[in-house]
Amino acid sequence: MTTKAALATIADLEQHPGRAELIHGELIEMSPTGFAHARVTLIIGSLLRTFVKGHAVPGEVLVGDPGFIWDEQNVRAPDVAYLDAEQVSRAPERGFMPFSPALAIEVVSPGDRWTEVRAKVRGWLAHGTRMVWIVDPCDHTVEVVVLGTASPRELTVADTIDGGAVVPGFSVQVSEFFA
Repeated sequence: MTTKAALATIADLEQHPGRAELIHGELIEMSPTGFAHARVTLIIGSLLRTFVKGHAVPGEVLVGDPGFIWDEQNVRAPDVAYLDAEQVSRAPERGFMPFSPALAIEVVSPGDRWTEVRAKVRGWLAHGTRMVWIVDPCDHTVEVVVLGTASPRELTVADTIDGGAVVPGFSVQVSEFFA
């Protein structure tokens, strides 16, 4: 007879000594990122924060893998997140946020499997995220997925990306993400 291990909990994740996400009740270690991933994450977070603060857009930009609770068995972390004003008002000072961000940005790492990236994007959208950007530092593209739209848009360095209805007024050349 085989016994199934007990599912990990949010409390287990909070006590976990390293970087991890809670995925379907399992603690999954997050490996450190490399140079390109870290640089692109910083650039995107900086561009968004500069825009939000400089244009008095109500909201907040978070980096550093902030945790968002999808349900009791799932706490996921985007590379960059934008919270709108209502979400900021509900964000706890400590612990994970009990909602999904308005905008989640996933920067693809060399070790990421596209099936897992796509599953995470579907999860963000299913849990209330209104827009997801999948940023690929290897081929310098950004895939924009908007809740309720039929298909994603793929942008190259020659294109301009904008915040749509989620971050109104934000607009930069995709090439700036990889400068």
